[in-house]
Amino acid sequence: MTVECDPMCGFMIRSHDEDEVVDTTKSHLKKIHNQEISDEEAKKQIVYD
Repeated sequence: MTVECDPMCGFMIRSHDEDEVVDTTKSHLKKIHNQEISDEEAKKQIVYD
């Protein structure tokens, strides 16, 4: 599972643990982009590879 931010940002998380991907994505968006999203919104960003 992978989530990538805008290429200008450069953030990427890849893991086999969905909870880790969701939590890390939400944390990144809050700390770096001052945005808050739900778990469901974060899950929609996941690419299952």
